[in-house]
Amino acid sequence: MEEYIQKQMDRDRDMEILDLANNNSYQLLTGEKTLDEILGRGKDQSFVSMPDETPNSEDLLQMIKYFIETEEYEKCAKLRDILIGSGEPLEVKSETTASRTTA
Repeated sequence: MEEYIQKQMDRDRDMEILDLANNNSYQLLTGEKTLDEILGRGKDQSFVSMPDETPNSEDLLQMIKYFIETEEYEKCAKLRDILIGSGEPLEVKSETTASRTTA
């Protein structure tokens, strides 16, 4: 029983770090927070990609997928716009629901 409880606590901690990494990267990428502001909070400084590097399309798609799972669709839309604006096409086989729209 103790092993089960420990595994559950480890899983909860992993989910907390995953959430923090996605939100830190999102805030940095969208300009909501600076790197100094994020680092100054005293929490774990987890990120999806290195904070001093521009995330690649795979990183952005991973973040979009995460925010779809957490039902934070406004964040998905902003990340999709960043991805499209970067000139890197969305992959058709992606598991995300984000897609290009044409006017």
